[in-house]
Amino acid sequence: MRLAWIALPLLLLACTDPPMENLHELPAVVRPGILNAVIEIPAGTVEKRQYDEATNSFPVDTRNGLPRRISFLPYPANYGFIPGTLMGKEEGGDGDAVDVFVLCGAVPSGTVLEVEPIGIIELLDAGERDDKLIALPVDPALRTVEADDIHELPAAAREILVTWLLNYDPVDGAELVGVKGKAEAMAAVERWLVH
Repeated sequence: MRLAWIALPLLLLACTDPPMENLHELPAVVRPGILNAVIEIPAGTVEKRQYDEATNSFPVDTRNGLPRRISFLPYPANYGFIPGTLMGKEEGGDGDAVDVFVLCGAVPSGTVLEVEPIGIIELLDAGERDDKLIALPVDPALRTVEADDIHELPAAAREILVTWLLNYDPVDGAELVGVKGKAEAMAAVERWLVH
């Protein structure tokens, strides 16, 4: 009986999944026109989470030592990044991967979705480009809206996304550069691919 108690933890240890890989190292492009998106922040939440490579987790981000919570409307879409990209500071980017809003119901932090980009909201944040790719999940069961291009979304949906992005963070603020379509979204991803 005593031997069984010792063997059980070893058996459980042997059955655990291998450690998760660094999500930034996933490929950006799955196939032509389809990208990977790593979700950091589920739609409808107010906690600003950011992927931590060292722990492969999604802790709440901090500012001045305090947890960051959005004091505005919750995230209107799932927020995350396109792995395998980097908006280099030397080229005017913010030094992070390309951000993405995935328009669908809330999915948990850490979810990797295949998405189809339909547009991009180009922003300046503290003088740096901080563009937001707008995408739809490839899985039709997850889609809440159909569009091949951001300009096919209802005008009110585009306005909500832009208004939210310009107002959710009063400390940093943001300036709208433009709202561009699918071709420009794919060109932006290609520009910021890590080679």
